[in-house]
Amino acid sequence: MQNNTFFEDSTPNNIIVFEELPSTNDYLKELLSKVKPLDPHTVIMTKNQTAGKGQRGNQWKSAANQNLTASFLISPEKLDISNQFSLTLIASLAVYDTLKTFVKQDVAIKWPNDILINNKKIAGILIENKISGSYIKHSIVGIGINVYQYDFPAEIDQKTTSLILENELLVVKILQLAHLIQEKIKHYTVLSKENNAALLNLYNQKLFRKHELHSYNYEGNIVKGKIIKVESDGLLQIEIKNKLHKVDLKGITYIL
Repeated sequence: MQNNTFFEDSTPNNIIVFEELPSTNDYLKELLSKVKPLDPHTVIMTKNQTAGKGQRGNQWKSAANQNLTASFLISPEKLDISNQFSLTLIASLAVYDTLKTFVKQDVAIKWPNDILINNKKIAGILIENKISGSYIKHSIVGIGINVYQYDFPAEIDQKTTSLILENELLVVKILQLAHLIQEKIKHYTVLSKENNAALLNLYNQKLFRKHELHSYNYEGNIVKGKIIKVESDGLLQIEIKNKLHKVDLKGITYIL
């Protein structure tokens, strides 16, 4: 059942809040297929997501009523498929900026679109695009942020954090977080149209492990590598044994 309040706050324009959904991404996809026209900045949000999705087919598990689980609609104007990584730039920077509002600790973007605080994951992003010809018609940006959750499953506890764990004085309504991200997405969407290279530069400035030597699983082998940058096509440029390699998400795994 839809509910227009979330942590005792009124709903800003175009943010629709539900008590429970299996997946906000799936609901927004369904809504797009039935409602025309849909506001280009619509947000679907739920207090309890029961079947959230993450990268590489993983689940995004989130405690009910404690975290942000929402999907943000982006309707780009004639964005060619070849430039789809700009959507990752927009979403990652929007979440990064929002989190920096509430914490003093080091925040970083772990390629391609996880957000870390002090090397611990606090947010994840899953982007699903609707293609029309050679253009992206709609982009559904699913965002999960750990906000008021203190305890996590044992298998991820040492690698995961939340805003309340990083800032014990945190006072923010989760709906407010969604609104801040919505506004940042609008801002970066405009910037992307004007100068996508500037957007990529901002993203690379905030890149996790940039120019640091660390261990990775690269093509089945444990190697030492140094991340140089991410290119406009979304490929990661990493230096291994003084040689530059360009890899996609399937080609490398971080060892944390």
